[in-house]
Amino acid sequence: MQTTGIFVVHEFKISVDKLNEPIYLIPFGDIHRSSPSCHKEKWFEFLTWAKKKKRCYFLGMGDYDDLASASERKILTNRDLHDSSLQTFEKLYLHHTKQLYNEIKFMEGRTIGLIEGNHYGEFQNNTTTTQKLAEFLKCKYLGCATFIRLSFKFGNNHTASIDIWAHHGKGAARLIGGSLNRVQQMAESAVADIYLMGHDHKKASAPGNRLFLSKSKDGVKMHHKKQLYVRTGSFLRGYGDGEVSYVADMALNPTDLGVVKIELTPKRDQRDGDRFYIDVHSSI
Repeated sequence: MQTTGIFVVHEFKISVDKLNEPIYLIPFGDIHRSSPSCHKEKWFEFLTWAKKKKRCYFLGMGDYDDLASASERKILTNRDLHDSSLQTFEKLYLHHTKQLYNEIKFMEGRTIGLIEGNHYGEFQNNTTTTQKLAEFLKCKYLGCATFIRLSFKFGNNHTASIDIWAHHGKGAARLIGGSLNRVQQMAESAVADIYLMGHDHKKASAPGNRLFLSKSKDGVKMHHKKQLYVRTGSFLRGYGDGEVSYVADMALNPTDLGVVKIELTPKRDQRDGDRFYIDVHSSI
């Protein structure tokens, strides 16, 4: 897999109005929107659900459209092509990007950012269709890998944060355990609360825990830090009657389409000095 290779650090601020009510974080990607194998019914079902959720924030995980792989981009950006051909490709890229934006424009203002995948169009000015989509959504372009801090504020004095280490995805595994193992290995590179990968189209989530110490009036106190490892799913079906796909060609397993919903619930623990914190859960 070859992408832009860009790494981005980003902070996104969220105001908390109510305690004990979940705020949804929805990583979405691998839509492959213009592919004949894109499961449009599942995609529109997700959009209908997402539009109804007011306390909901979105993080793009790449491969929003099916425009071009790395090998195809080498051909499509060849300077030996006629200028008219290059302009035709650019118009096609822009058309598909605007079409996708019109479907997700309700996410504007609530999109943390867009990660680059390995399927995207490249304009002659060396920007990508993902960068153009981020421009339309007025959100941060996050490159192929990103370290994000979600900063939560409740009232005047209470703050908390959740750190996310995310990459479009590397590697592939036939079984879910192998797929999540690659996500868990991300913890070797960065200390975070949530680790995210897409790319292999699996939808899976697993929690982990680590111990850490903090200062207290009696010296030190031990805490548990929950960590979440997630493969973020896809909307590209592997098997369709009469359709051609690499999944069928390689006899791979079909995957459960859709997204993983991550619940970030603001809470206060009066037993621990009235500590304000974010409780993390996920559902599939």
